[in-house]
Amino acid sequence: MFHGDRARQIWWSDVGLIGIAVFWGSGFALSDVLIQTISPLWLLAARFSLSSLLMGPLLWRRLRGQDLRLLGAASLVGVLLGLTYVVHIYGLVLSTPGKQAFIQSSSVAMVPLLYGLWYGRWPSRPATLGAIVTTVGLFVLGFTPGMLFNAGDALSVLLAFLVALNVMMVGYLSRRMDPLALALAQILSCTALLVVGAWGCEPWPRWGELGTWQWQALGFLAVFVTVIPFLVQNVAQKYAPEVHAAILLSLESPFGYLIAVFLGRDAWHIQAALGGALILAGVMVAESERWLPGRKDGTKEKTSGGGA
Repeated sequence: MFHGDRARQIWWSDVGLIGIAVFWGSGFALSDVLIQTISPLWLLAARFSLSSLLMGPLLWRRLRGQDLRLLGAASLVGVLLGLTYVVHIYGLVLSTPGKQAFIQSSSVAMVPLLYGLWYGRWPSRPATLGAIVTTVGLFVLGFTPGMLFNAGDALSVLLAFLVALNVMMVGYLSRRMDPLALALAQILSCTALLVVGAWGCEPWPRWGELGTWQWQALGFLAVFVTVIPFLVQNVAQKYAPEVHAAILLSLESPFGYLIAVFLGRDAWHIQAALGGALILAGVMVAESERWLPGRKDGTKEKTSGGGA
């Protein structure tokens, strides 16, 4: 069992990851609303450009003194992030925010597999069992009777894999460099990719025709669904192993579904309660490992990719 400063670090990393799940869950429905008036790539380009303008002045000095190879790797993770969001936004065009939230969160089942391939060993049993139970809950929650699988859902499956890969890479790099410098490098390279893509593939939007609520929604996406979550995720994953982080981040699925229902973008289904209970059970199983008697501090182990 952990005590003192280590216990507080773990506690706050868990709180931070759950908070990220809430914010990211809100992003599905808001993006779904905004793509009715802003073309997909320009929506992403605007969102991440605002995020870069907010993060750049605050964190620019964090890049000094960082290993250039690690900064290069962080920039590549940012390119992967940009591709992830392109898949996300076009999947959203062809599907619904609630359904995409469910399918994307199946990344929680992919992370243990990637973990085993990446580090050459499987995560701990509680972490693996938690991932399995959480995945079952996601499928119960998301796949209602008669639901059809379309092209947007296929993109959401690809999205789940890219999200899982991102969790692995952020976990690896956040323990080897300044996590805030990692976040800035990610956001800047992601923004560059999205701006170039939008400029080359879509006509210039009529920004002057956007209403106040649309600008407010765009600002919310930039601050509360991008800047804050990415800063918190990179710091939290310094202390939270990859499988554990994936399980907590999968909570964005029920949050995203509930918010989509509240905004009228999806319909409510009674099986959501059962699926939500299973997801919560999976989280509890994974969390139990953190506080088992005899648990040792895994800082050294995690630095080399150790178990959850």
